[in-house]
Amino acid sequence: MAAPSAGAAGGGRGRPPAVTPQQIRDLIDGGIAPEGAGPDGKDTSDWLESANGSSQMDALSLESASKEAYFSRVETFTPLKWAGKPHELSPLVCAKYGWTNVECDMLKCSSCQAFLCMSLQLTFDFNKYKERCMELKKALCAAHEKFCFWPDSPCPDRFAMLLVDEPRALLQDFLDRFQSLCQLELQLPSLRPEDLKNMSLTEEKIGLLLQLIGEELEHKMEGEKPPMKFATEILQVHVPACILALCGWTCSAASGSVHLSVITCSRCMRKVGLWGFHQLESVGPELDSCSPSGTPPAPTERFPLVPMSPRRMLTRSQDTLPPGSEQDTSLRSFFDPSSQHRDWCPWVNTVEGGEALEDTVTQTEKEPVKPEPGWQVVLNTLLATRKCDRVPETEPVSLSVKSCKVFRIFRQWESMNSA
Repeated sequence: MAAPSAGAAGGGRGRPPAVTPQQIRDLIDGGIAPEGAGPDGKDTSDWLESANGSSQMDALSLESASKEAYFSRVETFTPLKWAGKPHELSPLVCAKYGWTNVECDMLKCSSCQAFLCMSLQLTFDFNKYKERCMELKKALCAAHEKFCFWPDSPCPDRFAMLLVDEPRALLQDFLDRFQSLCQLELQLPSLRPEDLKNMSLTEEKIGLLLQLIGEELEHKMEGEKPPMKFATEILQVHVPACILALCGWTCSAASGSVHLSVITCSRCMRKVGLWGFHQLESVGPELDSCSPSGTPPAPTERFPLVPMSPRRMLTRSQDTLPPGSEQDTSLRSFFDPSSQHRDWCPWVNTVEGGEALEDTVTQTEKEPVKPEPGWQVVLNTLLATRKCDRVPETEPVSLSVKSCKVFRIFRQWESMNSA
């Protein structure tokens, strides 16, 4: 019997096997993650590194590419907690890098939970003010934790921009907002003609937009069930819905058991309750005048009221409260579709890309391009899209009919305000 072998087998203190230099090199190589390698065959440290990396990549792909999550962060910025900031530090910019507004001038990262104070001290030195703004803008990237993905992978700029360079996408968003607003029916606000004149929204432009909507919906209806009822009889609803959709407003999703008429801006996320404004159902019957000369049409037509929805039945009683109450109609104001936005909203700020839509005369004479708010650039884009896509022979007849209807509504509004 071989004694050394027996002793080694029976005792717990036998000499360990010799370690070769190749085994040491293999052990070291095993701790280094080769580029593009999978998790198989890696040691614990390499697996943890891979797990952290994959989780960050998953978070990156979900958070950075999620438009819904982006605007959820924008919605955390309120006038009480975020005021007095320049446009380069707007909520649209902060949310792009993963920040939410938790307290007054205080931001918190949605991923690494880092905090960032964005206070701007009062100063009469404009240069110091601009330097502080630049510091804070850089801090939107630098204030994250070391391994946070937001500095290197922010949300795309496309989320905050009006898609004036993508006419078809712009048109589809416009149609979606219009159809959403039509659901409110007579709860839509009654717009004041003076506000529309200040916005240079003429009857002709509104008529062209209505025709564009009708043609697009008819095109989509081919072989399908109509997505909504589009007829001249309910133009009373379509006109304000068209104007609100043009200015970026959409119907807010109902929350809770009580359905209230609330509209939301698609960019600054401002929510407005329409019960504090004059609504369509409070407007009297239209005038029987169609033409500017006042000659009544033959035969005389009137708009039938849109059937009242169950949602409106729930809130109808609030309109009949006694004078001096919270819903007293005498205290209501007219809804201005442009001034109700927040000051940093792209719908009311100048938008890049509108220069290409100017007429050729202006470009030939090389006059300076007048800055236009976002809704105006969107209007120019939509009208330009219609001119390119539609057949001219079909325009005059249908446009004259719809323009007649639009004139009537404007006469109705003017009569109501002069009374």
